[in-house]
Amino acid sequence: MTRELLMMASVGFLVLAPCTSRSQSAEELDELDAICTKAREEKIREVQRQKIEECLKEPPPARAEPKSREECERYWGDYGWSKGTASGGARADLFADIPECVRAFEARQKRGAR
Repeated sequence: MTRELLMMASVGFLVLAPCTSRSQSAEELDELDAICTKAREEKIREVQRQKIEECLKEPPPARAEPKSREECERYWGDYGWSKGTASGGARADLFADIPECVRAFEARQKRGAR
């Protein structure tokens, strides 16, 4: 599945390259970032909902109470967004490779290169 996503992203790069031939203004870059964030948020929220439902259906360990919705929401609430790890690294964001984010990234890269 990861390989398929990389191939789709590569095709997206080739398709989008002619569309980003001019330098983007700061406002346009901010708009592209906002579009990326909104698209990612929608996808991440859906995955979080699935994880929360799985958490609620999961049988509790022996002699333990089932997890409440609040516990599951608290545990999975930041899933998909980047955050630090115990070793000092960072866990990658989910869906940073969707077309909306690829466009924003490429526009920022192009503007920084000039």
